[in-house]
Amino acid sequence: MILATQIRVGMILLLEKELWRVTYMMHVTPGKGVACVQTKLKNVITGKNLEQRFRSNDKVEKASLDHRKMQFLFAEPTGFVFMDQESYEQMALTQELVDGQSQYFQEGTDYDVVFFEGTPVGLELPLTIDLEVDYAPPEIKKATATNSLRPVRLVNGMEVNAPGFVKTGDVIRVNTETNEYLERVK
Repeated sequence: MILATQIRVGMILLLEKELWRVTYMMHVTPGKGVACVQTKLKNVITGKNLEQRFRSNDKVEKASLDHRKMQFLFAEPTGFVFMDQESYEQMALTQELVDGQSQYFQEGTDYDVVFFEGTPVGLELPLTIDLEVDYAPPEIKKATATNSLRPVRLVNGMEVNAPGFVKTGDVIRVNTETNEYLERVK
């Protein structure tokens, strides 16, 4: 059991004997009254959405999950194929289980696949991932003291705002939770 204030996006909760993935979470502190945590949940099995409000001192049950390191092999029309690093067994995860995280998949990279009672229920990305810049517009010199951000396109097709010194071919580190530029790696 965890406090409602410890709920994070991506976490899987056990509510009324069903698994729910947190897709949105906001801590609300009204001027008057009790602070609460407003969440949007998605049922892992059925895909049904639910909005739930918890008081700050409420306790919720975090699902007891197993994590296995699995290597991403390739994408196919029905999902994404991963290989267990210990048994070399291949498993396909559906698009619904991956839920928008596929933009960060790189062939040959290890990811944590989450299981509940032997059934895959999701995937945990690393907090940061390094990606190569596919296209960066030319830097425009300005007479300003602040560093302005501009959109750059990465090899996976994603766009992030990066400083002007980032050029095509550079490798940058991106936060997988916020999709924001963190730093230039190479």
